[in-house]
Amino acid sequence: MLPEEAWPTPATATGTEEIKLHFEEGELTEVNGEASETPVKAIKYLQQVAGPYGIGRDIHVGDTIIGIKGRVGFEAAAPMVILKAHHALEKHVLTKWQLSWKDQLSSFYGNWLHEGQILDPVMRDIEAFLKSTQKHVTGDVFVQLKPYHFQVNGIESKYDLMNSRFGKYGEMNNGWTGEDVRGFSKIFGNQTMIWHQVKDNA
Repeated sequence: MLPEEAWPTPATATGTEEIKLHFEEGELTEVNGEASETPVKAIKYLQQVAGPYGIGRDIHVGDTIIGIKGRVGFEAAAPMVILKAHHALEKHVLTKWQLSWKDQLSSFYGNWLHEGQILDPVMRDIEAFLKSTQKHVTGDVFVQLKPYHFQVNGIESKYDLMNSRFGKYGEMNNGWTGEDVRGFSKIFGNQTMIWHQVKDNA
């Protein structure tokens, strides 16, 4: 690990600090209720707040296109907080398969971008999908900063799909009966049941 003096921002903050990040269609627009003209200004402001906590320090080991591995130390307090907060908000407002495909496509997109292939037309296709997923990624995310650590404490969004109106996970639901569940489980598992019967009788 790098010595303390190697990091650009000294870790001088102590105690804890509560911050609120507001996203509009996936972009950070406010920090603690203060609107920013551009997402870049919001990121810079958040860096000033979170950097002194020593957050976002890491050593990255990556693979290059020419087949060798590289290692680099970096300090990215604001990006690390934003990524975690943004993902927490996405988990509440996106569907299961939006989240799944976004994870897969963003991994490819990041690697292809890293290897200099930004002009490949497939990148425009992926960008269209990513932009579409952000349509409802709007709301507030509450984060607690601590020395060398932070945690997301919750979100508020009018698009939150985790709504008690539809039921409570593992406890109760308002949309179907026990008989509905038994019928669904039987139909959903039909292909697997057929596979086992054919295999056992072969």
